[in-house]
Amino acid sequence: MPIEVNDFYDPAYHPKPIFDRIVEAKETASKHPSLFIIHLWIYSLIGFTVTFISLSYSHSACYSMISSAHLFNLHFAFNGSIFLGAVFHSNLSRRLSLKYVYITCLILISACFLALPHAAHIILLLCIVFIVFGTVLGISLSAVISNFVVIFKQQSFLLLQFLHLIGAFGSVTAVMFYQSAPSEHQEDCNSKRNPVLPTGPHIPSLEKFYLNPSLRQDYIFYATAILQIPLLILCLKTEFNVSMKTSISIRRTEYDDIETNNNNNNHHHENCQSLTQQSDVSSLKLVLLCSVVASIANIMYTMFPFLILAQPSASIFYYQLFLIFFMWGRAVSLFFSDYMAPYFLVGVSIFGCGIGCCCIASEQFLLVGSLIFGFFLAPLLPALVIYINHSLSLKSNNTFTLLSGHCSGHLIFPLLLTLTNSSNSRLFIAFNFVAIVILVIILVSILSLHAQIERMQASQSGLNLFVSRFLSGESLLKRTRSIRPLISRLRPNSYRRFANRRGLNTRSPSPAVPHSTEVSVSPDELSRLNEPKEIRSGSMLMPTRV
Repeated sequence: MPIEVNDFYDPAYHPKPIFDRIVEAKETASKHPSLFIIHLWIYSLIGFTVTFISLSYSHSACYSMISSAHLFNLHFAFNGSIFLGAVFHSNLSRRLSLKYVYITCLILISACFLALPHAAHIILLLCIVFIVFGTVLGISLSAVISNFVVIFKQQSFLLLQFLHLIGAFGSVTAVMFYQSAPSEHQEDCNSKRNPVLPTGPHIPSLEKFYLNPSLRQDYIFYATAILQIPLLILCLKTEFNVSMKTSISIRRTEYDDIETNNNNNNHHHENCQSLTQQSDVSSLKLVLLCSVVASIANIMYTMFPFLILAQPSASIFYYQLFLIFFMWGRAVSLFFSDYMAPYFLVGVSIFGCGIGCCCIASEQFLLVGSLIFGFFLAPLLPALVIYINHSLSLKSNNTFTLLSGHCSGHLIFPLLLTLTNSSNSRLFIAFNFVAIVILVIILVSILSLHAQIERMQASQSGLNLFVSRFLSGESLLKRTRSIRPLISRLRPNSYRRFANRRGLNTRSPSPAVPHSTEVSVSPDELSRLNEPKEIRSGSMLMPTRV
């Protein structure tokens, strides 16, 4: 399906006050309250589980009899399975209804929580539990976001941002179970290691924190599994068919409208076919670039505790503040996402992360850098989801691709942790700087592709539509997808060159008038040739066919 860059959801829509948007979001959520609670609960459970299991690496390294090599392989299998689950969900959603997907995932998550304390001494069984655990979490992550966007569709992005805010709250809840470890704890961990067991990548920063002594890890696992029973009952009683039929009909209506608009705007069949092919290629490039951005952002997010704890003066308190400000960053984006275009929000997020990396490089601004980095990293994934689903009006399959790219960060980041075996914290800082530079390059590529798509659509509608959009001030409005002002700031001469080039390509030749001595001109033909120039230049409104 060709890509469509819409300027507005509704031509008469204008940004509403925050109170009106809250009321609108409440009305949308109240249509399917059970589904709304289910999606929020599962997404918060995903955030809690991924954060808690990742931080339990420290507890297992100190208190279990598993060697560091086997422990690293187990956590690598867990993180890699998250990526496999996200990839597998696109095929699972075509064969199994959403209700059974959620019920199966909740049952398996509860079973894995119950099995973890009993499988701690059997490496093979623990590996199977981790693989199943990660796969189910990846499926749940992809299912929740992709279906939430379709079911709770509205003019504003308030509900989608609120979903990501709840996911961040789950991560904050998990990190609060840990606290900084004294120096005696680090010495105790080193003395408990069995030198006979095979050694693997040793991560010293993991010894700086441990689970609160007043809590038991197995009790937390049991309590989390028991808390899923009410949600399972709610899923069994909830009717998914009505809401999903409504969402599918809405999606089909949108696609029919887009196809109808394309057919009405394309006056030449040959030009329409070539532009459709170019649009398909551009849409694929945009989705892949957004997936790479999501992957790099996830790598920076998951690696941050190891980055900050590798600093000599840092503690788990820095990571806790990072996640708290990460949650507050999503809370702020909840209010401002309706007034900022998604691509602009991505640019602000990357710029803020760059400032945070600069602060982290200095020992004096380590705490400030952690707060800034967490605050600006938060809006990146929600903005990409909004950009793919709303700004570009693409199929839901592209959301699966974006989320698969996001989950690929879980597969890559454990490999980077092996470098800590012989390097210090400066390696992490250098990696973050390189990641920020790559994100900036990809963002410029996304903006260029977006502008190229708009130029193709402008050529379909003629010079008149192009000029009217540019002069109407739509770039200053909330729902604008136009990025010409931003592109012109990044490349000051690009728009001027494009305007000159387009003027040359669309200039229609002046009609050849026969010589009076060779051909006689009738009075009617003479009056037609003497018509005003504005009437005779109507062909300028259409591009010249080559």
